[in-house]
Amino acid sequence: MVVKKVKNMSSKIKVSIVGITGFTGMELLRCLLQHDHVELKYLVSRQHDGTPLTDLFPRLSHIDGYKITKTDHEIVANESDVVFLCLPHKAAQEVAPTFLGKTKLIDFSADFRLNNKETYEHYYKIPHQHEELLKGRFVYGLPEIFRDDIAKADAVANPGCFALLVQLLLLPFKDNMSGADVIAISGTSGGGRADRDPVDHPALSQNMRSYLMNKHRHVPEILATTGLKEDQFNFTPTVGPFLRGIFANGFVKTDNKPNLKIYETHPFVRIVDKVELTNVVSTNFIDLNYEQGHNGEIIAQGALDNLLRGASGTAVQNMNIMFGLDETEGLNFNTPFYP
Repeated sequence: MVVKKVKNMSSKIKVSIVGITGFTGMELLRCLLQHDHVELKYLVSRQHDGTPLTDLFPRLSHIDGYKITKTDHEIVANESDVVFLCLPHKAAQEVAPTFLGKTKLIDFSADFRLNNKETYEHYYKIPHQHEELLKGRFVYGLPEIFRDDIAKADAVANPGCFALLVQLLLLPFKDNMSGADVIAISGTSGGGRADRDPVDHPALSQNMRSYLMNKHRHVPEILATTGLKEDQFNFTPTVGPFLRGIFANGFVKTDNKPNLKIYETHPFVRIVDKVELTNVVSTNFIDLNYEQGHNGEIIAQGALDNLLRGASGTAVQNMNIMFGLDETEGLNFNTPFYP
């Protein structure tokens, strides 16, 4: 068990992370370590039971007392106020039922983002074991659209990183566009820690590569909130020669100007004159820009940090909303790195 000495521990939210050793698990830990209302309870990994956190991540050697365990999920559920499930798809659906009804759950995988079993199996090419959980059990965790629903939820499905950026890029045109074409370029960290083509960093260090055009797994998430149909949307996901961030260019067919008022009450969306990756990497912001193009099109650009705003930062936002905290708690980084 991980114990952190804090004042007024009884008032803290007991937080556990299952799948701590991945990129998103570690980025989540970075947020929670600076969160004033959090007590870390369990840091769980099946492969690294009993390992001090600093043995795996020496850059955290200044933080003492944290040990990774493979604590039984039932114990984790019963002794936590919220559990972040940082597991890949398929693995998450196998263990999520253990936590439901016992603690609040925020799932990073794709297993509960879609409400249709057939759509999930079409895009992910694997069976879904818990169809009964796909209709209404999880709230889709995009605060700029579903904040009120998240506040009442006990189970949240965190969005995919491409999906989150493209949804917020196109949301100002919801139901007012006849089509959109988006090219989104991600850093290689989007593929996770495992070495695998086509997102293995050595293969991209002097290279760019598009893949799964109009077949990417995040497409159904995008269609679900933008009002677009499949034949109105072209999506070209691309991997670029950098580690963190996603930069998107969108070409929106519309007769309307973007409705930017929808973002006035959302602290992590910035409308800017120029979108640059270096302005969002290691922050929880998403930067957006809209310019008039030719033939009635709007040129839309957006950027975010795929590991932070595209994953762990939004998960912390969701936790804050679920517990009635300020949405920005744990996410105000005073010194994001540059360049």
